Amino acid sequence: MSRIRVVFSIGSMQGGGAERQLSALLRHLDRTKIEPLLYLVYRSGPLLAEIPDDVSVTAFEERYTGSQRPGFLMHGRRVRDMSRYLQECEADVCYDRTFLMTLIAADAAQRAGVPNVSTVVTDPSRGFAPVAGRHQWVKKRILRRLYNQSTCVLANSAGAARSAERFYGLNAGLVATLYNGVDFDRVQAAASVAVDDEWWNEHVDGETCFRMVSAGRLNQQKGFHLLVDAVSRLQGKFPQVKFRLAILGDGPSRLQLEKQIIDLGLASSVRLTGFRSDAPAWYKSADLFVSASFLEGMPNVLLEAMACGTAVLSSDCPSGPREILQDGKFGELCEVGSVDAIVTGITKFVADDQFAERYVSSGRTHVQQEFSIQTAAAKLEEILLKAAAAKKNTV
Repeated sequence: MSRIRVVFSIGSMQGGGAERQLSALLRHLDRTKIEPLLYLVYRSGPLLAEIPDDVSVTAFEERYTGSQRPGFLMHGRRVRDMSRYLQECEADVCYDRTFLMTLIAADAAQRAGVPNVSTVVTDPSRGFAPVAGRHQWVKKRILRRLYNQSTCVLANSAGAARSAERFYGLNAGLVATLYNGVDFDRVQAAASVAVDDEWWNEHVDGETCFRMVSAGRLNQQKGFHLLVDAVSRLQGKFPQVKFRLAILGDGPSRLQLEKQIIDLGLASSVRLTGFRSDAPAWYKSADLFVSASFLEGMPNVLLEAMACGTAVLSSDCPSGPREILQDGKFGELCEVGSVDAIVTGITKFVADDQFAERYVSSGRTHVQQEFSIQTAAAKLEEILLKAAAAKKNTV
């Protein structure tokens, strides 16, 4: 059987979960079955370095040399350019990740007569409005049409799948579920290296140090501002404990978070480290990984922290954390949007040195068995091959 040519697409390769998952899939797809190509709107982002050398990368911003002013005219140019690209490279299937890319790629594929697989990566009932920008009702209506006409629509959690069907008005059962995968061996290798950071490794005789890590794009939806407030309260509750909170990532809320940290007098306790390619090493060396998100799809950082053998506390947000942790079996869940709930959750780990042990080994095994990148890539291969075969059978 000859392999199929699949064009994968996303806006850029910034350090978010969608981009990280896409780069991991590109590394693990079976090259005897799939020839992967990558189409970006912008050739930018730190994860470009993780794209395998055998993957051809094309960017709209390099193909189109005119004005790049945003708007519906520019959107139309992107759709037309990608449609031409799919025909030029004789794509068998088009795969997109994030709904913003679906607006471009699914439209382009359907115009070009190429089967398309679209992916929902977060609960749209909460995740659509903060990201969609202007003319949201129009974009929602377009997405409903594109999803209905897609060869296959995937979501990275069952909760996100059902939410997408309700939000866009799709038929029940239209959206299938394909969980994100973790490159367990890669994460373990990265976690084995010591964190080279004097502040993080500081030890003061006679004081207990409790280290926490959180990670993701610095925006309001990730709830980092709640976590910073929680650290302030914890310092008052446990004056004998030296707290360290490292927040890994970059984004539009950075200046706001920096001001909050200074205003609360937490400059020695909380650091915004920026994007870290050695994130697993930080997870491994922490006493607790905390996610305070208001919404998620299937958070990679939570899976990676568990793979490192680190206990986790997550807000019970729609829709991935509860599925990952199986209702609290493999980690603690707390109320969404509540500083009090975060403080209560962290207190369980601070007050009892043995509390984390109930989650460490079981969580690591759970991720290795249920969320491996090899399993995710193999399932995606089946979906892509089926999509390509359906097109051939209609020709």
